[in-house]
Amino acid sequence: MIPIRNLNGHNIGPYQIHAGKTVPLVKGGSQEKMEEGEHYAIETFATTGSGKVWQDLQCSHFMRDFNKTYAPLRHHGAKKLLRYIDKTYNTLCFCRRWLDQKGQKR
Repeated sequence: MIPIRNLNGHNIGPYQIHAGKTVPLVKGGSQEKMEEGEHYAIETFATTGSGKVWQDLQCSHFMRDFNKTYAPLRHHGAKKLLRYIDKTYNTLCFCRRWLDQKGQKR
């Protein structure tokens, strides 16, 4: 097994899963230093494949952009769904299945 080169661990902030600093799995990544009081997700990803992941057409996880406070939506259903997401998850991750289970429309 080999580490996946283009995935990293990361630091975590309040309501921000990916808060900026990364923890590389292989040499040659970010040289940022961890500081006292910071919180990190140390995620180790290994594979028997090529050691790299790529973006596919399917997406299983979603989250609001932490730095965006406004989304210009016109469709009433889209606005309603966004209000539900903001209220329920804020900027934390969620999946489509959780929305479906609560009767939210896609």
